[in-house]
Amino acid sequence: MEPLKTQSFNAHVEDHLGLRLPQKMADAISLTELPSDTQAFILRMLTLMKRAGYSVTGFTPLLVQWLAKSIPSILPSAWDGRIPPLTLPNRHRKLDAYIAGQKWPAGKGRPVFLDLGCGFPPVTTADTASKLSDWQVYGVDCSFDDFVLYTGNGHYACFYKDGTFQYFQALMSSSGRDLYADPDTARAQFIGSFNKLSPLMQAMDPTRSETVEEDQQELIWNHIRDFETDNLSFIQADFATLKLPPVQAVRCMNLLIYFKPELRKKMLLQAGRHLADDGLLIVGTNGLGIQSRYAVYRKNSAGITPIEFAFSLDNLGHIAFMPWFTLHANDPEALLLADLARTIRDDQRFWADFSYRLDQLLDQYGVCSRGTDGFLHFPEKEIPPSQYLQKNNSFWRQIRDEGYLAGVVEILRRAGYVAWENPVGDVAIRPATDYGF
Repeated sequence: MEPLKTQSFNAHVEDHLGLRLPQKMADAISLTELPSDTQAFILRMLTLMKRAGYSVTGFTPLLVQWLAKSIPSILPSAWDGRIPPLTLPNRHRKLDAYIAGQKWPAGKGRPVFLDLGCGFPPVTTADTASKLSDWQVYGVDCSFDDFVLYTGNGHYACFYKDGTFQYFQALMSSSGRDLYADPDTARAQFIGSFNKLSPLMQAMDPTRSETVEEDQQELIWNHIRDFETDNLSFIQADFATLKLPPVQAVRCMNLLIYFKPELRKKMLLQAGRHLADDGLLIVGTNGLGIQSRYAVYRKNSAGITPIEFAFSLDNLGHIAFMPWFTLHANDPEALLLADLARTIRDDQRFWADFSYRLDQLLDQYGVCSRGTDGFLHFPEKEIPPSQYLQKNNSFWRQIRDEGYLAGVVEILRRAGYVAWENPVGDVAIRPATDYGF
């Protein structure tokens, strides 16, 4: 195969998936103009798609836009090698429900939940503390930034104490996409606002937060203190050196994906050492509360043992991004998900029925429709991202209720997997005992 830069995007699509995209769709991606890590991302994505039996007609203009605009702006290279802590409230609500639904042995004091790599601002950790109100929750990260600057429309940027810009996160909106489309201009605007507001700060007490406001913008010092509650505390530390008594549950989502296999294995073992006997470790990734994949490990006398690999049904959909989100070619969760998806797609009768029904619902909900060219097209008037997420949740719930999730479980059982629907409505299998190692 020719080097990535010397082939067009559409040529790579054809190499991997057997057919080309409509030229207008493919022209939205110019490989030679994309950063090298984005080019590598695209090649990994196409390799996973081929492994998963993905059809080229599953591509949408939204997926192409995501590759051309969003991916270059959220990979670590866009943030000087830092892992961008991109998040939204309620993103881990199913995992919170998973933990809440387990039978935990009665003991003295509150059970303890550890959120490793909680990110900042730690909105999902705060969600967990609210859901698990009878638990003690700790959010751990190697860095909590000193300042957060919020704009009037909800976008924000983080800064160190000396005013050094760290990163920004935009909300899911048209203005948010504009920020990611031109990150240099966005960075300059945030820095300008910071320089205007920071001189207004007074005490800057390290034990509490402080806020100044002007022109519908808000600059907050020591914002981490605003998230702490009676059952929620934060620890700034590398979890390899973290000192805590054994805990009942550890969550490590959207973190290990960034590390190479050998370091990932080491970090997985380090995370497991924080568990008490029979404690659970959840490791994986998800997008904005959708398209999740995760492994569950239990602590026993032999160490940590994988007991479940689970994925949400929307990973099989047409408008799917997260099944292809990897930073390294041999990501174990992504590879296993691709293999399971291939098994499901190979059941031609089920897959034809499932795809047809999904097309119907996408059209019925006004999300997109399949054209005479065989590809999915979006309406001229763009659906606001928040509205799309609501529609997405509705039609996937309908698909599950119509029995398609049970159909996926049955296909996997016939293929020899121990498979079931787990308590939070995801497809689950029993992974190999050496899974993840």
